Amino acid sequence: MLRSLASFITTLVSFLSQNAASIALDVHDTQSILEAASLTARNVVDLYNGNETGGILGKWPFPPYYWWESGGAWGGLMEYWHYTGDETYVDVMQEGLIVQLGPNNDFVVPAEAFDTGSDDQAFWVFVAMSAAEYSFPQLPAPYPSWLQIVNNAWEDYVSRWNSSLCNGGLKWQFNPQNAGYHYKNSISNGAFFQLSARLARFTGDQTYMRWADTIWNWASGIGLVDNIYNVFDGTDEMVNCTGVDHHQWTYNVGVFLYGAAVLQNYTDGSSPWIERTAGLLDSTNTFISPFRNASNILFEAECEISMTCNVDQLSMKAYLIRWMAATSKMAPFTAGRIGEVLRASAQGAAAACTGGANNTTCGSKWYVDGWDGTTGLGQQLSALEVMYALLVNQTNPPATYPNVSILPAPPLPTITVTATEGLPTASGVARPLHDGAAAVIQSKAQNKIRPLVAALFTSLTVT
Repeated sequence: MLRSLASFITTLVSFLSQNAASIALDVHDTQSILEAASLTARNVVDLYNGNETGGILGKWPFPPYYWWESGGAWGGLMEYWHYTGDETYVDVMQEGLIVQLGPNNDFVVPAEAFDTGSDDQAFWVFVAMSAAEYSFPQLPAPYPSWLQIVNNAWEDYVSRWNSSLCNGGLKWQFNPQNAGYHYKNSISNGAFFQLSARLARFTGDQTYMRWADTIWNWASGIGLVDNIYNVFDGTDEMVNCTGVDHHQWTYNVGVFLYGAAVLQNYTDGSSPWIERTAGLLDSTNTFISPFRNASNILFEAECEISMTCNVDQLSMKAYLIRWMAATSKMAPFTAGRIGEVLRASAQGAAAACTGGANNTTCGSKWYVDGWDGTTGLGQQLSALEVMYALLVNQTNPPATYPNVSILPAPPLPTITVTATEGLPTASGVARPLHDGAAAVIQSKAQNKIRPLVAALFTSLTVT
């Protein structure tokens, strides 16, 4: 009798778990999208403890979240503010960003010296770049403008460009004591490329454009971007960049995709940027449709199906989604394909958000028609990004400098700055260059859009 009762309870729990109410989402209804995005934004913020006792302002808790992912999360909330107009988190965003600016107002924070590479810094700089483009309220005096903050960081990258080996490129780590100091990776160089592209469009200054060209030529020449637009993880100056780590991650292709899209917009759809945008978009097929019955759903190809993604990697597709949505605005000829992916992925994500006490905690697999049992900042952020991205056609494009309206700064908040008080000791555990997975994802040569085909598209200029 007891055995039968236990079996019944197990069956009932399994049934209820599989049929738990997910986040309600109609991908064609604006109000439904706004409500779903609001729920997922709340999930992201609920994990933040920076303004609580024991927390550090601006940072999600470490462990498990490294400093860079906090920048990624603020970036997601910045985009959420722009796409939805929801001002709920404006004050907490400004408070967190101020504390993490660093003494030179460039998001280089002494307290994070041993966890900060060029890419880590970039995810904070992306927040400031979007703030400038979207006319987010300026920080109060004496802090500089968002544009000045971005330019401060951009000048850091210029000073780090290293031609002594590999004929150029940014090192992943700029602190010689950090593991990875000799590694030149795609996300660091791609971030420098994208920021250069966005600054060129925003300001009209050709210096940024020349640097964008330089970075692209180096990355493609060294083999980080191949001739069919696969983007590989990095290379090592200890072998003069003669070998490439062929791991592929969603955010690597994403960071180059949006940079190329911005440049094809800035140059009025000129060659070669329209071909490069089309080719990079097609390269995202590596991360789409994991199974035949999961068409157009995004996944992290290196580790997601095997459930071997580390904490960093669980957030990476959030940034690809962000940059795909933005690409569809900058390069309207991409909107049809990107829209298919966003809608399918959002529906899958909503179905995956059935965990936790309130049945809205999101998992990482968007193709299992339910929660996969995982939870964390990366999962919540990815779901947030794909929800608000559905509003891209109703959203104003990033402004250019003559059109920027500077909103008045709010009163200076009372903040106890603890993040820059002193240098930490070196961590005994360095982040790995990659997850060490034995299997290398094969480049998808099939279904590549040839540059000549891409040239047939007409790119509408966003002003």
